[in-house]
Amino acid sequence: MAVDMYQTGVSGLLAAQAQLATTGHNIANVNTEGYNRQRVEQSTTNPINSGGMYIGTGTQVSGVTRLYQEYAFKDLLVNNTEQAGAVALHQRLSHLDQGLSSLGKAISSGMDEFYGALNALVDNPGDLGNRNIVISRAEDVANQYQRINDFISQEMNTASQEIDSRTDTINKITSAIATLNQEIQQSGANGAPNDLLDKRDQLIKELSSEVKVTTLKDEKTGAISVLLGGREPLVSGNQAYELQSRPGQPDSRERELHLVNPNKPDFATRLTSKELGGELGAVFNYRNNVLPESMSEIGKVAIAIADVFNKAQAQGVDLDGNPGQSFFNDINSAESRSNRFLNSNENVTGEVTITDINKLSGDEFSLKFNGSEYELTNLKTGAKESFTDMSTLNNNLESNHGINLSLTETPPGSLAAGDIMQIRPTRGGAGQLAVNLTDGRQIAASGVVNVAPGSDNQGTAQLEVTADNQAHLPAKNVPWIVSFDDSGNYTVDYTDAGGNQQSVTAAFDPNNPVITVEGLSVEVKGIPKPFDSFSIEHSAGAGNNTNAVAMTDIKNGKWLDNGKSTLEQGLNNPIISVGSQTYNQRIRAETATAVYSQSLDRVQSTSGVNLDEEASNLLRFQQAYMASARVVSVASETMNTLLQIR
Repeated sequence: MAVDMYQTGVSGLLAAQAQLATTGHNIANVNTEGYNRQRVEQSTTNPINSGGMYIGTGTQVSGVTRLYQEYAFKDLLVNNTEQAGAVALHQRLSHLDQGLSSLGKAISSGMDEFYGALNALVDNPGDLGNRNIVISRAEDVANQYQRINDFISQEMNTASQEIDSRTDTINKITSAIATLNQEIQQSGANGAPNDLLDKRDQLIKELSSEVKVTTLKDEKTGAISVLLGGREPLVSGNQAYELQSRPGQPDSRERELHLVNPNKPDFATRLTSKELGGELGAVFNYRNNVLPESMSEIGKVAIAIADVFNKAQAQGVDLDGNPGQSFFNDINSAESRSNRFLNSNENVTGEVTITDINKLSGDEFSLKFNGSEYELTNLKTGAKESFTDMSTLNNNLESNHGINLSLTETPPGSLAAGDIMQIRPTRGGAGQLAVNLTDGRQIAASGVVNVAPGSDNQGTAQLEVTADNQAHLPAKNVPWIVSFDDSGNYTVDYTDAGGNQQSVTAAFDPNNPVITVEGLSVEVKGIPKPFDSFSIEHSAGAGNNTNAVAMTDIKNGKWLDNGKSTLEQGLNNPIISVGSQTYNQRIRAETATAVYSQSLDRVQSTSGVNLDEEASNLLRFQQAYMASARVVSVASETMNTLLQIR
């Protein structure tokens, strides 16, 4: 019996010792991230049948388990991905919102000063100092647009660099998971390697912050396969697939992700941003959607500024009487047209010409040639259209977006099935805005023509003259005469470009009061009386400010979005849009963080180390150890007593 008591006491000692060691391990790792609380599992040893009864022989340690709920952990992974992605996107949007708001205010202030300088020019069009101030204020506006373009461009470059660094981080994590899978398989036969399992789960949790992952466990080996977005393998057993960041197509500056199979290194799967999730998905979303849209919308306004002021200049003459030249750089310069088109086929080049700023949408497009048709995809809306030829495609682009595309194939027929092109009509507009005039004398403040009513006119009519080309305007000192008779007709007596005297007589239509002669458009505003006449003369000089007045009116003109937006509203729209996105994303981030916290609390309630509980257990197992030691001592004393009996 003493021997049995001895064995029973020793089993209790060993069990209490394991309990104390495990409790100490829990306490030591209370601050170890990803650690799951461990517990010693005990069971009774086989009893002895003695005298018709079973007498217990003590206890044995059957194993050390970690307190872990698989479903709670998988729920944590999902919510961790959502929270990491939402917070990451909100941080980037907040930075963009602050930058655009600050730069946008600078542009608005600069435009106000520009219009103020134009108003001063209206008051005194012959003052060379006023003219030079206008040039200086215009340069300030162009510089501000270039600054906002540089800011967004830098954000895009930073995002591409971050894609590279996060790709490296993911590869390191997946490689470590594959290594742990192998170690777990090798040690699993001798008991559950709890600390290795914790390390692997912690790596998977870190990976779920970067991308959206799902896990599949092999019950036989204990290895875990990790899938990206539930589809593409990142880890399979002891093999890790490699993510590669490669130059994008057709824009090499926009990095793309490819997944490489270690068994087939020449085969790679291109990943889309929709599959990613997490912080890496947030970076792709920010770079592919938010930044291009902002840059294109702001570029659209910059292009409109250049276009409307260039057209206004073309309607006037400068201080020296010369036809007005472009105020800003030509929006359809050869460089601008080619920069709006991207293609990976070096034998195919393209140019995008802006034909109507009022129809510019700020949208960008992907154009795919399948061998017989062109498939146009709006990258903002996702809408797809197919066209059988370039003419039909251009009709759609011009009517809906105010642009025209021309392709050049060298040699002919170089456009191959599967070629993908991109059309970016306005993305570079802000960076390309620059003042073309170099001297204040070049500002075409004067109207090209001066309309003088006859001294005996009785009607209320006034004439407004525009020309599609200054070659069609009256020559200097050779006025055109427009007169009305008592039969409801008008007559235009003029000298054509060849110096020949001409006369045109036609019925005047009050419902369509526009007279067009030799490219000159004369709109009659008001009601002419019989025998009223007007002289249309070529004009120039310091005292004529009619075209400067027209330039100041540009501020209130609705030049964008099919006549719905002024230039100021066009700039405010993308800034307000980013602000709205930032606010909405903040709500999503807060919600995702709250849900993640609930999932973490759920996991911690089971797996987390509670120091109060562990301290209580420490006392309990210490007492058990001391009691078991006493059992051993009693067994020893009993045996000694028996041996001393004679």
